[in-house]
Amino acid sequence: MPSIPLPKTTPRLRKTLALLAAATAVPLALAGCMDTPKTPGDAAAGPVQVSSSPAVDAKLQALLDTGTRQYSAFVLDQTDQLLDGTRAFAAAYAAGDTTKACGLYADTRMHWERIEPVAESFGDLDPKLDAREADLEPGQEWTGWHRAEKDLFPPAGYTPLAPAERAAIATQLVADTEDLAQRTRTVELSADKIGTGAKELLDEVATGKVTGEEEIWSHTDLWDFQANVDGARTAFDSLKPVLAQKDPALAAALEAKFAALQAGLKQHSTGDGFTYYNKLSQAEVQQLASLVDALGEPLAKLTSAVVL
Repeated sequence: MPSIPLPKTTPRLRKTLALLAAATAVPLALAGCMDTPKTPGDAAAGPVQVSSSPAVDAKLQALLDTGTRQYSAFVLDQTDQLLDGTRAFAAAYAAGDTTKACGLYADTRMHWERIEPVAESFGDLDPKLDAREADLEPGQEWTGWHRAEKDLFPPAGYTPLAPAERAAIATQLVADTEDLAQRTRTVELSADKIGTGAKELLDEVATGKVTGEEEIWSHTDLWDFQANVDGARTAFDSLKPVLAQKDPALAAALEAKFAALQAGLKQHSTGDGFTYYNKLSQAEVQQLASLVDALGEPLAKLTSAVVL
């Protein structure tokens, strides 16, 4: 199997996230000026209840607005990188450069996986770009990433596609990704959609990545796993300033669970990538599944905790 390099955090993404962090600083400073809410009884009995006064609500809403802008910028950045990577992948695949295409496959797909709930909101595009063979309806044309995956990482007895067929798949992949990039320019996001999306990303891990069903031929599931966690973490970070005001205990719990899951993933990274999923033992898979479940429970509470 061709070696796939571990994707690094790009300078472009680091710069984007740094700017977003700076943008969040001012609302955070305002939040720090809020009066400490008065709650009867022992403070350890539950989350701090923030007053519903108009002034407090306005400050919290400002934090939510900033977080929504932050996450929206992340989606646009990832979509742009997905489109650039898809064009490079498609060119290599159509040209028959299998080694290069295999090397770009997992790296490029990470951009899709980080924003999968947004991409999936366009119901007609998701099956075109990300349908697995097992998901196909009778008579459904199979296009997208997993069609190319099977051709690049063929199972025993597989008949390779002809050059014209590869070119057609590559052309359609680019066209559908361009359509996705255009649609994300006008998608409307909100705090509840961002919070729900974070949980959906973790559900993707639990139902597809942990089982090894997502990348059944390339076995690059841990790349997808990491990208889903990246996306969920970014969604959480976008809402964390409000969560820290409304339910600091939940914010702290999510920080700890995200850190534990990331540490678990790191155990399976190598110098130039991740361990292929079919090389993991059943015990290692179970450990990852347990870490996902541990994060899933508090993450399910995120949306209701931050929506005003």
